[in-house]
Amino acid sequence: MNLFVEPIFIYGGLGISLGLVLLFWYTQRVRLRRVNFLISSKLMPKLIPSWSNVLQWTKMSLLLLVVLLLFVTLARPQWGTEKKKSEPTGIDVMIAMDVSKSMLARDVRPNRLERVKLGITNLLDRVRGDRLGLIAFSGTAFLQCPLTLDHQAFAKTLNDLETGIIKTPGTNLAGPIEEAARSFSKDDRDRFLILLSDGEDLEGEGLKRAKEAKEQGIRIYTIGIGSPEGARIPMDPLGQPARNFLKDPQGKTVVSQMDQRALQDISEATGGRYYSMGPTGEGLAKVLEELQSIGQKKKREQLSTELPIERFQLFAIMAFLFLISEMLTSSGRKKLARSGLTCIAFFACMLSGCLKQDNIEQAEQAIDQGDPIAAARLYGAEIDASENRDVDPRLYLNAGLAYMEAGDLSEAEKNLERALEATIDEPNLQSKALNALGNVFYLRANDYLDQRDVGQARKTWEKALKYYQNASLLDGNQKADDNLASLKKQLEERIKSMICQMDGFFWRDLNGDGKAQADEPTLKGFVYWDKNGDGEHNSSNEPIVKTNEMGAFSFEWISDQYPISIRLGSQLLESNGSEQQNLVPMYPPPPPPENPDLVRNYHILIDQPGNLRVPIAYRAAPVLKGSVWSDGNGNGEKDKEEKGAASSTLFLDRNGNFQLDENETTFKPEKDGTFEQLVSPGQHSVCIQPDSPEANVTFPIESKKAYLTWVDFESMSDSLDFGVQEPPSENQNQQEKNPEQNQTQNAPSEPSEKQEKEGAQSDPLPQEVNALYERLLQEMESKSEPLGQERKAVGSRASGRDY
Repeated sequence: MNLFVEPIFIYGGLGISLGLVLLFWYTQRVRLRRVNFLISSKLMPKLIPSWSNVLQWTKMSLLLLVVLLLFVTLARPQWGTEKKKSEPTGIDVMIAMDVSKSMLARDVRPNRLERVKLGITNLLDRVRGDRLGLIAFSGTAFLQCPLTLDHQAFAKTLNDLETGIIKTPGTNLAGPIEEAARSFSKDDRDRFLILLSDGEDLEGEGLKRAKEAKEQGIRIYTIGIGSPEGARIPMDPLGQPARNFLKDPQGKTVVSQMDQRALQDISEATGGRYYSMGPTGEGLAKVLEELQSIGQKKKREQLSTELPIERFQLFAIMAFLFLISEMLTSSGRKKLARSGLTCIAFFACMLSGCLKQDNIEQAEQAIDQGDPIAAARLYGAEIDASENRDVDPRLYLNAGLAYMEAGDLSEAEKNLERALEATIDEPNLQSKALNALGNVFYLRANDYLDQRDVGQARKTWEKALKYYQNASLLDGNQKADDNLASLKKQLEERIKSMICQMDGFFWRDLNGDGKAQADEPTLKGFVYWDKNGDGEHNSSNEPIVKTNEMGAFSFEWISDQYPISIRLGSQLLESNGSEQQNLVPMYPPPPPPENPDLVRNYHILIDQPGNLRVPIAYRAAPVLKGSVWSDGNGNGEKDKEEKGAASSTLFLDRNGNFQLDENETTFKPEKDGTFEQLVSPGQHSVCIQPDSPEANVTFPIESKKAYLTWVDFESMSDSLDFGVQEPPSENQNQQEKNPEQNQTQNAPSEPSEKQEKEGAQSDPLPQEVNALYERLLQEMESKSEPLGQERKAVGSRASGRDY
């Protein structure tokens, strides 16, 4: 082994020292010759008391020693060896993964097993410095990867896991707990086991073994994968449609359900927690975040190397001491006094350099301790201290990364943009800043997804995508390429797990078959989210989606959990002429216990994310039409001079008593006596009740004065006409009396006998006529028989709207 790492400095130092000796000897000789030329050597001690040839050579010797020692320092002398150890900090995490056949169920995408593998792989960057181990289990458990800091080896072992690697079938949750207990070293103070399974503990020993593990200091976090409703287990390869499903010995299809209760009991028994895996691995991310916050620092030996010990410090100190000795000589004292200010300035610069290093070192320590916000502030303090000189762009970059890890994305973006501006001539740093900016916008996209704002999430992801692409193009940044692929996949999967794409259209269903035909026209309008379920659009808080010119509409329904039910309302635009045609939507009946006769909106149950077709048909509502006229002469026929009457109330007789009850629908005719009433399809009994109790209904001529009719969508009833004879008014009675009075006044005071006979044979008075007519009607009514009209109550079918 060489004594000096850089021996060339030894040769250089000797050469320079020899040159300095020769130069000093020459200059001293010249000075002495000049002094002797001016004064005698005997007078020199008196005239120049500070002159001493010995002192000059002593000072020169000290300076030569300083120079030689400095060059020895630069040569890096080494002797002796020491064992150098790396001491990363972290925790030990054992991950146990269920590989039973139930993990092939596809109630999560692509299936339970692949979803877990993807979730773990995507989160490996969050556990740098931690030792990871892998256990696979089904009926039994095996250690697939011991605890290691080599995450690449761990990831390779993870990707190789398949459901058939363990021959013993079933799910035994006690197995991985026992295997983990054997895998942890005895001196480990922090023992964590993450158990990922659908929770079907077929052996029933998991909880018992978990209680024993707690006594050994093992904390278990459980993560459930799957749905409580369960799913069938396809045996077809992934990527092919599921057609062949696992069956039990009796031939019944096996349905695998997640047993959340069993997993919760195991975690609670050891002081851990239970999480659901989630569509993109959110549960696993929460567990790792919690473990990082509570894990204690541990020292592990990763590399052990025999390295020589550097000894340059000793020679540097000796050079400094000889330099001080030279300055303390009689001729050097004045120089020392004059150079005091220079020394102070030198040490001030040294101190500022130390402070600078102190800020950066403290920031790095804060990162290691999991306090990124403190690290960001320390980097900021260092940036502020560099205002009068150029700031190292790496400070901006590190500050931005620290703020991003702390969750302050605005400050992170600001510092990373500054780093980007300051690294125009450094493509490597620029690429790192661009990649970090891509991460910032990716995190923002996830924040928008947490708020269910998919539109903003997509816009933000487009910005992140550009940053990743620019970073990759700048210097072929492999990390940017990896982020571009993996993060895009994660984001798309998360968006898909939240979105149901709903497409539909409006059309006129003329034949009522519920299917759009080529000859049936489309309609324009809009759908809205009927939040309160009243069937009416509230523009202040109920959003709408308009159709295009062809009547089609499309929107995305976003939810963080499924299944979910919503209610959609619809409304046509006036340009369709729907008001004149009385078009109404044909919504399907709501689920029980709601009344199927009162359908106000489209009730939709969304089982899972995906695509959903929502066609909305419109049909012309059934219409009862007719008129009411004033039958002045009471003959039951509408004469030319008789006009319409509005002083009556029409009603739909539901119970068949031909009387107006409280719960029966009523409507009034128009001023001209005509009426059109929208009704539900089916049979209806239409009756009339004049406003005046003395009025007489002269038509229909039947005694019940009602119509029994049937109507359906896209149709109108026959004209339902009613004749009403109103009672005579006072003016009419007065006019009838006036001719009689005039006749009496014009008659002679003493009529003859002939006139009396003629008067006796004349027409009776109006009062007598009315009484006679009324009595005649009563006799006719008593002798008449009712028409043979049998009325049957026919229940109306489910309507599309409460008209």
